[in-house]
Amino acid sequence: MTPEVTRRALMLGSVGATGATALAGCGGETVSDEDRPVRIKASDTTLFQPNFNPYSGQALQGASGLIYEPLQVVTAMDIENPEQWLAKTFTWNEDGTMLTAALRDGVMWTDGEPFDAEDVVFTFLMMRDFPAANTAALSIVDVVAVDSMTVEITFETTTFAQEATIGALPIVPEHIFSAFEDPAAEQVEVPIGTGPYTLDRFSDQLYTFVRNDSHWIAEEFAAKHLAWPSYTSQTMATAMQAGDIDWAGDFIANIDKIFVEKDPEHRGHWYPGNGVFNLTFDLEKELWQDLELRRGISLAIDRQELSDIAMLGYVDVPHPTALPRPTFEEFIREDLRDREFVFDPDEAERVLDEAGYERGSDGVRAAPDGTPLSFSLQIPSDYNDWVIATQVLDEQLRRIGIEFTPQGVSFEAWTENRDMGNFDVTLSIVAAGQGPWFMYRSMLSSRHAPDEDGRVFANFQRWYDEETDELLNAFASTEDEAEQSVAIDGLQRIVVDKLPAIPIITAPNWFNYNTKYWTGFPSEENPYALGSPVNGPDRLIILRRLSRTAS
Repeated sequence: MTPEVTRRALMLGSVGATGATALAGCGGETVSDEDRPVRIKASDTTLFQPNFNPYSGQALQGASGLIYEPLQVVTAMDIENPEQWLAKTFTWNEDGTMLTAALRDGVMWTDGEPFDAEDVVFTFLMMRDFPAANTAALSIVDVVAVDSMTVEITFETTTFAQEATIGALPIVPEHIFSAFEDPAAEQVEVPIGTGPYTLDRFSDQLYTFVRNDSHWIAEEFAAKHLAWPSYTSQTMATAMQAGDIDWAGDFIANIDKIFVEKDPEHRGHWYPGNGVFNLTFDLEKELWQDLELRRGISLAIDRQELSDIAMLGYVDVPHPTALPRPTFEEFIREDLRDREFVFDPDEAERVLDEAGYERGSDGVRAAPDGTPLSFSLQIPSDYNDWVIATQVLDEQLRRIGIEFTPQGVSFEAWTENRDMGNFDVTLSIVAAGQGPWFMYRSMLSSRHAPDEDGRVFANFQRWYDEETDELLNAFASTEDEAEQSVAIDGLQRIVVDKLPAIPIITAPNWFNYNTKYWTGFPSEENPYALGSPVNGPDRLIILRRLSRTAS
């Protein structure tokens, strides 16, 4: 370890699962304002594994956006005004099947190599040729370099609607990633990016970034150091209470008492809707294809009770369209604006009785073929809010003769089973994305069909429906806002009437902040970005706005 890295290690202190030592320093050392890091908690883990590959499912927070940059930056809070980043301009052909990107001159990779069109070509061909990297399910046909700073990306279908997705993808260096047998699976321990930060120090309980002073707008990032400590959900509350973290994306029970009231001048939180928790069934199994079964279950769910108990009332109940409020309030069609989910256990009983799901002597219903409606509901055991939610849900559904017994498993096991379809019922989250179309595409598109291994990366309930795909394609094939609105209206009606998944809780963008040392975070009064540090584009926007708090 070099003297400079050792000095920074002492300055940042050590933290870990115990949360025992504050990040401000250790051994009584005083940290200057100039060197004080922004202290960020963005993931629940005990030990970090060194992987900064932005296309890996195990990539550490900060890799995407801060080390590997996108072509364009856009936040769901302002989807109409993207900011060009590594690309100076985007230009589409008339039918929306070719995007020409003119790239920014003078950008360098942190190993001294120049950034150019070949890096963009490689990144998009990687997504075409390695499906695990193409999580956005882009229909990439070819990518060519017109010249050293211009790229043409050709798609199989009209792709206007996915401009924000295309722009947000992190660009990787061709001269490094081309040496990997499977670039999407490679563990990258020493990342080389173009971004405003580089990896400074790594341990299994703390990694740190330092500002890339050669970056093209380095002077616009006031924070020279970022610190990412490891905490579990169990130790997070203690760390928050002590003021050890500046920026966090976590559910904390009794946040006002534990966190805000200790220093109300500097501490706060903001939890806008950023998606939805869905009760998710494997629709490839014949049992769950029965709309009346899904409808009966939905009628028996008291979503207000779920929100009050599992989320402590921090978020509102979801809208039947699944569109999160207030984020996408303006897109909810007029005739559905005042629609709410109905909680009616008696009606649920009637629906299930008429559909032939009879109660047995033990009170548990069975399908007409004799299958008992008693299943395990897998969830990550470390997600306390999910654990509580599923306990409440199981209690509610047992009243109508259905058992969804919560089964806590590791996050890795839950992800594997969800992606491979090894479940009857589980919970999954659909993120808002850059607009309603992105959300519905992730939730419902047949483009997210299983790969050759049987894995999916979205549409976890495996809803494959011709009308849905036609509406998604209709939106994507035009830039006419009126035509796009008609498509979104149709998708809302499908979600409401056909219940491809059952929204049960609004998924908030958890965001807690402490302005004692750094100020400029977004808020309900200034919602310029989503606040959680897990959002790649948004954390880039936020760090560019942060400044030192005046003493």
